[in-house]
Amino acid sequence: MIKTDEIISKIEKYASLDLAEPWDNSGWQINLGHDYVNKVLVALSLTRDTLEQAITNDCDLIITHHPLIFNPIKKIYNGLIADAIKNNICIYCAHTNLDKTYGSTTDALCGVLGLQNLVTVEDYIKIAHLKDELALEQLITNIKQAMNLEHVKLINPNNIEIVKNIAVCAGGGGSFIDKLRNYDVDIYITGDIKFHKALEVENFAVVDIGHFESELPVLPLIQGLIAKTKVEVIIAKEEKPWVMV
Repeated sequence: MIKTDEIISKIEKYASLDLAEPWDNSGWQINLGHDYVNKVLVALSLTRDTLEQAITNDCDLIITHHPLIFNPIKKIYNGLIADAIKNNICIYCAHTNLDKTYGSTTDALCGVLGLQNLVTVEDYIKIAHLKDELALEQLITNIKQAMNLEHVKLINPNNIEIVKNIAVCAGGGGSFIDKLRNYDVDIYITGDIKFHKALEVENFAVVDIGHFESELPVLPLIQGLIAKTKVEVIIAKEEKPWVMV
């Protein structure tokens, strides 16, 4: 068993809570005051399924990327919070602080995509300048293979065929469409591009690989970080909350 403070200190030294956005709720979500941790589950989100995985695997701490609690709670009923407490499981999250730190969610995604020599812009966005130009069609094939995806969403109103400067933002990066016009970008890889934001795309292409898919690469990073404390860390098996029919 490892001291709880040692695990949390490892996370917060890597992704300081000072980096979190004011609207965010990174940090402790449920702190039951455990002095020691037996086993940790790492997940993007706390759901009924990931909580059950923690219970089954005798985990007493869950580290998530997405916060369980965003808004003030007026009452606790028979739901995830109550069940986590009943099973003596603490919940901690690293959200926008992990998105903005060196070695972020976007850095993890870029690593899977094989993108190097990254330049950070707008806190969350990385830009990679390829040594040689690449056909857009080939880049999309590379993305699908690296991410094990059958389909991606392509927004390409200017019919761009060749790319060299690639912007990347893990998670939902639609809000940065306007700001990317200030940079020399041929293509933007992100997730969760909504309809009206897609209409605003011009002078570069966008590949929407999905919010969930784009953030999965950060989980092994968190696992490795916590494992340095010599505690057992399990990555949750998660699925998208929908199916295509």
